[in-house]
Amino acid sequence: MKWNDVLTQDMVIPDTDCQLIVVGETKEGGPFCYEDSFRIEKVTDKQLTVSFDIRAQNPFDRLEHVTFVEYSFRERGVQFYSFVQLLQMETHKGKCLLTLSAPEELHLFQNRRYNRITLPVKTPVMCKIVGIRSNSAKHGISFTGTMLDLCAGGLALVTNSRMFKPLFLEVSFHLPDEEEKFLVSGEVLRVTPYSIDSYRVALEFRDTPESLLQRIHAYCERHA
Repeated sequence: MKWNDVLTQDMVIPDTDCQLIVVGETKEGGPFCYEDSFRIEKVTDKQLTVSFDIRAQNPFDRLEHVTFVEYSFRERGVQFYSFVQLLQMETHKGKCLLTLSAPEELHLFQNRRYNRITLPVKTPVMCKIVGIRSNSAKHGISFTGTMLDLCAGGLALVTNSRMFKPLFLEVSFHLPDEEEKFLVSGEVLRVTPYSIDSYRVALEFRDTPESLLQRIHAYCERHA
């Protein structure tokens, strides 16, 4: 849906809520992932300004630089979303104000599910945040984890990096008895606490070749 059509139909107006997902890098060099509701302050055909009230601490104080931002909103139960650029960030009277570029086009979110079987062994994985849902960004932030289970539909991993739905990850790993490295892409479906400082992340595969999914399924069948 074109942004001009969104404005014409008054689907985005001041004093209504939207959702932002901000991904970047912290000052310590780790992944920065932030998701929250924002209030729309001003909207034009070129940009929009959103805000949120700063509570005890501004979460963006930890942010070194932004990799990408997703803007989304719901209209009659349907979620529309698009990448936008962060043009400016400022604080004023207890509020954090973000000025964003207006998206050219908004996409409609669709969801699918797969059955899962258990992987009998754990294995290290190298992950990279490369986008949100099926939208890919030009750059990504890398982190490590340990795989817990795997199937042709997705995998679960444990990591110390805070993730959330619907980040899009690229994951590479080696499986026991397999010489070739696996490289898959997928969307984060669920994030649950695993220990005091780690999280269990459930990933559903997206944009992964069917031949690779068949190899994964065959491997899981052999080790079930």
